[in-house]
Amino acid sequence: MPMKSIWKFSNTALILMLLPLVFFMGCSSSGGDGDSDSDTYAGKLVSATLVKTYTAGDANTLIEKYYVPTGIDVTDLLNSSTDVNAYAIEYYTIDVDGQLIVVSGLVSIPSPANGVYPVVQYHHGTQFNNSDVPSNPDRSDEAAVNSALFAAHGYVTSLPDYIGQGKSEVNHPYLYSESEAQCGADMLKAVKELCSDLDVSVSGKLFITGLSEGGHATLALQEYLETSNSEQAFTLTGSAPIAGPYDLPTLWNFWKDESSHGGSPLAAHIILAYKNIYEFSSTLDDIFISPYNTTILEINDGTHNGEEMYAMLPKTVAELLQGEFIASVDSQVHPFYNEMVMNSPYNFAPITPTRLYHAQDDKTAPYAGSEIAYNKMISLGADDVELINLGPNIDHASSIFPGTLLAKIWFDTLK
Repeated sequence: MPMKSIWKFSNTALILMLLPLVFFMGCSSSGGDGDSDSDTYAGKLVSATLVKTYTAGDANTLIEKYYVPTGIDVTDLLNSSTDVNAYAIEYYTIDVDGQLIVVSGLVSIPSPANGVYPVVQYHHGTQFNNSDVPSNPDRSDEAAVNSALFAAHGYVTSLPDYIGQGKSEVNHPYLYSESEAQCGADMLKAVKELCSDLDVSVSGKLFITGLSEGGHATLALQEYLETSNSEQAFTLTGSAPIAGPYDLPTLWNFWKDESSHGGSPLAAHIILAYKNIYEFSSTLDDIFISPYNTTILEINDGTHNGEEMYAMLPKTVAELLQGEFIASVDSQVHPFYNEMVMNSPYNFAPITPTRLYHAQDDKTAPYAGSEIAYNKMISLGADDVELINLGPNIDHASSIFPGTLLAKIWFDTLK
């Protein structure tokens, strides 16, 4: 889901001179696709560049502005902030076609790094513009606030860009559980390699969280880490997804019933992603009403931000999509419906302590989706899962502040 008006604060006071220190590790990062060298593999670190430094004062400025208003006591945070070094990294992962590809992310590390740190991985919310991602920290306010909250308080903080955003110039597989999990797991391997190269000591404990699309990615990664036989970089210790669209058919119905909340850009984003991944036969003419059948690819090309997308597309799904397409999805005969079901990442019983944070008045990702996910996990035998209502009068985008703060307070008890 898009980060809209809440992301308006200026980074002017936070921006320091770009530090031109670059670590080149392994293969060249000149191309988007992985090469065929025998030492190239998913999770391999390609390069790391120190791109930003936050001072303790910068961190406190962010905490005072965005976490103090939650009403949760942050005195201890304000008294314990440290400086942070943030590295843009590139690493290999596997794309939707099973091929190696170079992707990117940001790793924020306490400075001086003289402790032993757990790792927290934060997954960002929907960004229609593929450059508004953590590896470009001056364009990603999620990178700033999570560096201030986590990295400035004793966590190595990992923020993947995802496939198709940042470094990789391919179609972003939006709300596609498999690539979210793979890309996130491979980022953790690259983080471990980076910490080794920088002589940063890590404890081995991993915590994962994320907002909106990032909440979806958090559960997808959790299931992968808990059920995969592949080698893992760290031990998953706690999971705290925030305001995620976990049950995608519920999200689909919400967009139609709550049309005034502007679901059409999100609907277009996921339909085009699944059409690219699954190659269902419906044409753009079959799906989109004129003129969007001819303009939607240009509108959804990864160069426009959320506000621009909302301005270029109609307010309602009914004004964007063909009635026959909507009816076929509603009747569960179109493959898009089954693809939504397949990518609803809660059909497992978590073995890791899990907290689902969601605001009851969320008008973008419905609270009901978290209820469905919670009830399913409990029915499958999960015994340490909680659904935590962030309270009334909290919108989708601003859920990041009480959500990540409560997650951090909880993570601190487990680290």
